[in-house]
Amino acid sequence: MVRSFYLSALAAVLGWGAGISGVWADGMPPGSSAVSTTAPTNTPPATTTGSAPTQAAPIDDYTRFMLAGYAAADIGDYQTALINFRRALAERPNNAYARAAIANMQTYIAEQRAEAARLQEIAKLQSLLQAAVDGTDWACAAATVDQLVMLVPPGSSDRAELIGFRGQLSGFLNARSDLDSWSTVCLGVMNPETRS
Repeated sequence: MVRSFYLSALAAVLGWGAGISGVWADGMPPGSSAVSTTAPTNTPPATTTGSAPTQAAPIDDYTRFMLAGYAAADIGDYQTALINFRRALAERPNNAYARAAIANMQTYIAEQRAEAARLQEIAKLQSLLQAAVDGTDWACAAATVDQLVMLVPPGSSDRAELIGFRGQLSGFLNARSDLDSWSTVCLGVMNPETRS
């Protein structure tokens, strides 16, 4: 959804959408000729209206930075996009479109960081779960599965498997199976000085 918006805005600015009418996104008014002067392959053909051909006006720094931001955002490089949108804002202070683009990039970056932290926590808990199962520490395994379930999206097959495994662990806990191994793995991880 976001990428198609950026592509539409980019196409509109570059004049690729001749049939597009109405207001263009992100501060590019209809009729503005925002075509790169350094890339002749992007320059639309000159038009004749009965007299002399018209040339597209060179783009300003604001437009160049906005386009660079859109291109970076389209490939998921939100840091580069953020830098370019900030440069665009410096060219046009308090510009609503640049400010909105900056806010969007900051949100995407925060989401990426949160997802990376979630995946890192899942990997850590999976390693702990494996150690708990290998050590028959069913109390630690059950507590670890409970934490993992909270990190896995609802409705996913991984979550369903974890819930099923948690049921098996409940059976070991109720039977008090391998009781002498309980609370050894998690305790050792949380308090490394107690490990032997």
